[in-house]
Parts: sequence; C-alpha cells; structure tokens
Amino acid sequence: MNATPVKRARLRIGMLPLADAVPLLVARDMGFFAGQGLDVTLSLEGSWAGIRDKLAAGMLDAAQLLAPMPLAANLGADRLGVPMEAAIVLSRNGSSITVSNELFLAMGSPPPDPVAAGQALWRVIEADRVAGRPRRTFAHVFPFSAHHYLLRDWLDAAGIEPDRDVDVVVIPPPLMLEHLRSGRVDGYCVGAPWGMAAEIEGVGRRLMPTHLLRMDCADKVLGVTREWAMLNAQTHLSLIAALIEAGRWLEQADHREQAAQMLVDSRLIAAPHESLLRALTDEGDGVYAPRFVFGVGDSAKPRHEDARWFLSQMRRWDQVNGPIDVDALVQSSHRLGLYEQAESLARAPAAGDVVARCLH
Repeated sequence: MNATPVKRARLRIGMLPLADAVPLLVARDMGFFAGQGLDVTLSLEGSWAGIRDKLAAGMLDAAQLLAPMPLAANLGADRLGVPMEAAIVLSRNGSSITVSNELFLAMGSPPPDPVAAGQALWRVIEADRVAGRPRRTFAHVFPFSAHHYLLRDWLDAAGIEPDRDVDVVVIPPPLMLEHLRSGRVDGYCVGAPWGMAAEIEGVGRRLMPTHLLRMDCADKVLGVTREWAMLNAQTHLSLIAALIEAGRWLEQADHREQAAQMLVDSRLIAAPHESLLRALTDEGDGVYAPRFVFGVGDSAKPRHEDARWFLSQMRRWDQVNGPIDVDALVQSSHRLGLYEQAESLARAPAAGDVVARCLH
C-alpha cells in the first residue's frame, strides 16, 4: 500500500488531564496535525470510562487510551464489546505509587525500593489487623490499566493479597489528590503529575515510580474503533504519522521544557505548575522521576510483549476466562503494521536537532 497524506479532515480527539497527553497538545500546537492535513480539536474528558464510552458511541474520532483498553474491548471484557485498536504508543513509564503522609510515616519512611516498601507496608497491615483497624484502601485509574496491574503485582509480591488484605478501588486521575487529601484512600497508583502534586501540596509521599516495577511499560496509546479505522484508513495513517512526529519532537534537546510550558499555558490540568514542569523534565526528582518516553527510537511502535503481559494480568486477576486466540487478539488490538505504514509519512526531525534522551 502506498500511503499518502490525506486532504484536511476534521477530527475530535479525547484526552485526560495527565502530563502524558502532551504529544496531542504538541501535535496540535506545533503544527504536526496540520502538516498531515488534519484539523484537530482536543476534547478534555474526566475519566477513562467516559472517554471509552464516547469513543465507542462515535462522539470522538480517536482518544488517548490506557494501553490494555483495546484488548479488553476486543475481548468484550469491558461490557461494551465495541472493537477497538491502537497503532501507536503515546507514552511509556510516567506513573508512581503514592501514599498519605500518615501511612508513609507508619511504614518508617521507606526508600524507593519495591521490596523494602512492600515489606514496610506488610508490617503496617499486620499491625492494623492485630489492632482491629479497618483495611487500607488503594486506588488505581481503571480496571484495564497498567496502573492496576502494577499495583496488584507489587502488593502480591509483598505477600499482601489485594481485595483481602487491602481494598482496591477505581478513581479517575483528576480526583485522586482530593481523595488522598480527604483520607478516603491511603494511597494510589496514577500517572504524573498526580503523585508529585501530592508532595507539593504536602498531603502525600511517593513510594516509587512504576518504572522500577516494569521498565518502559506501555502506558497510553491512541485508540480508535475498528469501524472508524476501516472507514478512515488514510486519515488514520496521517493521524499516527503526526503523533510519531510529535513524539520525536519531544525527545529533542530542550523541547521537554517547551512542552511543559505548553501544558502550563493550556490550563488543561488543575495541578501545581511545578508538578507539570518536573513531570516532563525529570528535574530534581532523582529516582522518583517519571522517566516518560514519547518517541525515542521505536518506542512509539506497539510491542506485542506488552499486550501479552497485559493479557496475562487479566487472566491472573480473573478479568477474563475461557480460551483466547492470543496471537489474533494481540495483532488485531495493537496494530504494528499500521504504525510501520504511517512511519513512511512522518517527517524526520529537523537537521541539527539532537535527540537528548534514550530508551532504558
């Protein structure tokens, strides 16, 4: 297939107020969408369930999705059963596990080490049980998310059984900080800037970034319904190409600072400005830094090993049952071939630009 840019198409793309929505903002404001003949409106949404429902109903042309969401949709595990697909990874890494100040102190202020932090939490839970105190509550962003699976995986590795030893609940990212502040949750796993925002406000502490649990895990993708992809094949390729360009731009020298200022100026995220700047630049955070990856090398290309890991977690936590044609499901959900076609449309970085980051 000889992929060529489409004529201008008007698109509405959904996103959540998270730092790793920045490739969409960059693609719009730096002209990458327009350069591919696309006229894009970004629609700020409040929750992952809401963005999925609007995409399924055709109210959005495309959307920032959690990486496991197309798999869940194609399995019918999301109870909607509207087939979806993703052909580009918008971000890798970027999340953290954060706890209240009270719990952090009760844990003895552990270092950012998964094993040490897990052992410390286990001791607190055992002490709570002996004293007859209520179970602790941890939140994540959506049932089908890397955040959910990484949180459960870490708890289980520490000998803490989710749903028995701690309660595990879903809260939309923009509401996480308020729930921690009010004491309705003891901790959460969520994408930047909401972990560091808790520290800046003085209501919580990050235990660890999730890249210490699974390095370079796919976090967000650009999703479309399968029907939309079939009806808008050329537009889809141009959309992917524009986001490949935006991801590459984000990895060039000094562009993270520029992008962070774009986020601040957009007023899309009601979080402290400092948290947005630090989320994209990693400055001053050491091991706690989110370490977002947007477009280094082939990092934006879907990796089937990510999809297979997500599926293994769905089975592990009883989200899916019965036989699954894993190869067919993975290939139809994370469209590696479409990414490779779109790559031929993407313009190379300008001469003289230096890629400043590397894939870990």
